[in-house]
Amino acid sequence: MSVVEIAEIVRGHGTPLLQAADEVDEVVRACATAVRPHVLRVRGRGADLAARLDHLPSGVGLSRLHYGADVTISGVAPEQDEFIVVLPVAGRARFDYGQATAVLGPGTMSVVSPYQPFTLEIDRDFDQVLVRLDRRRVESTAAALTGASGAAPVHFELESARISPGLVGLIDAAAHVAADPHVAQRNRLVRQVETLVIEALLLGYPSNLSGRLAGAATSPSAERVHRAMDYMLVNLADQISLSDVARHCGVTLRSLQLGFRREVGMSPGEWLRNQRLERAHAQLANASETETTVTAVSLACGFPHLGDFAARFKQRFGESPSTVLRGSRR
Repeated sequence: MSVVEIAEIVRGHGTPLLQAADEVDEVVRACATAVRPHVLRVRGRGADLAARLDHLPSGVGLSRLHYGADVTISGVAPEQDEFIVVLPVAGRARFDYGQATAVLGPGTMSVVSPYQPFTLEIDRDFDQVLVRLDRRRVESTAAALTGASGAAPVHFELESARISPGLVGLIDAAAHVAADPHVAQRNRLVRQVETLVIEALLLGYPSNLSGRLAGAATSPSAERVHRAMDYMLVNLADQISLSDVARHCGVTLRSLQLGFRREVGMSPGEWLRNQRLERAHAQLANASETETTVTAVSLACGFPHLGDFAARFKQRFGESPSTVLRGSRR
């Protein structure tokens, strides 16, 4: 998966809120609904907007936005209610947040936090995927990961020159879940995917909490690690978060990671994915002719995105899920 592929999903399956819109007030209203309230100014005498905004509602708010003109964006309030993850698709932009400055283009990413004033200088060719995350959800998840008693403010660095493949993969999964009308109706699944995206952002993107999240921790007992394994196996079909697993076992997330490395030589997420693949292979290999489909097995084993499931399955077993299923029917 890639940022461009996510952008195409949002455009192909999202609601077009703007199409070549040239009225500033219209653009501001649409963007305030889908992304964040802001002030918009078109730069250049006689320049016209040609804004396009496609929005895919989900647990994470996914949008694709292209202004079609050189514009300046600024905030309307001292603090905001959301974190905005920016994944550039094309073009160039300069972001200022507090005292930080970032120049963005394809291959970079940015997180605009909600605590300080921001100004965005966006060129006419800048095309972007925007991921809106609720501030309270991010802060409460950060508190759960760090063991804090209350909401933990998260000050992300404005720019990262490296895009996390894990984070992009989860955003891609969120886009596919939102684009599938049958899956998107499962509110619990949508919320679970949102939690996974937030956790991946907290764990993989630099912030004021990075040291605490990666700091020293006590390795838990083998009994607690096996309790975590049992919990994950029972909830294999659900998009459970690792913070839920750690909380269930009475350990921190960092401790849980250390325990899994010690016991099985891999992270909890890697172990869980392997167990899901093993169960999927067993179900497909032992299915009767009318008993199941590849899609049903994918969902039953915790893979909401069929394409991701098929790719990981073939990488693990050397053949596609449909091939294994056809073999069982023969």
